[in-house]
Amino acid sequence: MALQTADAAPVRYGPTERWQRLNFEEEEESLPKDPRQWTREHVAQWINLVTQQHGLPEVPSSRFLMNGKALCLMSLSMFLSRVPLGGKLLYKDFQLRLCAALYGVEQ
Repeated sequence: MALQTADAAPVRYGPTERWQRLNFEEEEESLPKDPRQWTREHVAQWINLVTQQHGLPEVPSSRFLMNGKALCLMSLSMFLSRVPLGGKLLYKDFQLRLCAALYGVEQ
């Protein structure tokens, strides 16, 4: 939302992009780097983080009542059955994190 003043640029209200990135970085820092070590709470935090970063609809926490080891056993079709809109993105993000942990690759 922007308000126009007589002699100045528009005044913008709400969080800036920089603030949002910093907030995401703080949340990201609190997640263990290895998804196999995630608890149920970490999984819920990760889902919220990814959905917020990509502007996806909120995912009910009841769809992922599992830890990181259980997520490792899920296929793409299992993600899509739980989250039709955004399941592919969640799956890809998780696989990238898992590969980074397994092979020591920086994201």
